[in-house]
Amino acid sequence: MRYQIQTMPIWDAFKSQKECPICAIYTHASDRLVSQYLGEAVMEPAYRIKVNKRGFCDKHTADLYAGENKLGLGLQIHTRGEVLLRGINKTSPKSAAAEAKRLQKELSTCVICDQLDETMRRYAETIAQMYKHEEDFPAYVEKCGGLCLPHYALLLEYCKHAGNATQKYLSSLYELQKKQLARINDELEWFTLKFDYRNADKSWRNSKDALPRAINKYRGEIVKVPPDSGKN
Repeated sequence: MRYQIQTMPIWDAFKSQKECPICAIYTHASDRLVSQYLGEAVMEPAYRIKVNKRGFCDKHTADLYAGENKLGLGLQIHTRGEVLLRGINKTSPKSAAAEAKRLQKELSTCVICDQLDETMRRYAETIAQMYKHEEDFPAYVEKCGGLCLPHYALLLEYCKHAGNATQKYLSSLYELQKKQLARINDELEWFTLKFDYRNADKSWRNSKDALPRAINKYRGEIVKVPPDSGKN
């Protein structure tokens, strides 16, 4: 299994010492899919059918709009819009609440998120298998910067793919997560204490960027961490 095409992103992410290696994998997969939906998927009927049915979420719509193929995005939004237009129904006071729920459900789907969910499920299964089969991999898990809580939950969900090493795998994940959450919480506490005038001349230690890192640790990678802001 070592350094096969499906494991290379995992090795790279766990060697990177990031706050959550799974977030790095997710970001790479998401960027790849956004590029796909601004590229070859635009004129592929099978993809367009999926886009028309599922649309894009807020985040991926913004990511697509930030790309360079405005025509390709316009074509996809146009045909998705036609589907949404046909779904606008006349309502009455009695049916308005039900119609609102139907529309909210319709607008909550995303073709890119669908593919990402499946991709991340496969990665979670592969990580568990690597823990069992790759001699060096458990050490990289134990040395990494921990996991964001959503991705910690993802690995727990698919832990049984580690086979007879599942209990050891779960113990490693638990010890890792407790240690790294305590670390980030200590760093965040010092970040808050630095606003006390009595600590103004003291070192930031590793806490200058503790707030965005803590947010990402608890919620997934949702805010940007300023580069080179961690120390002093």
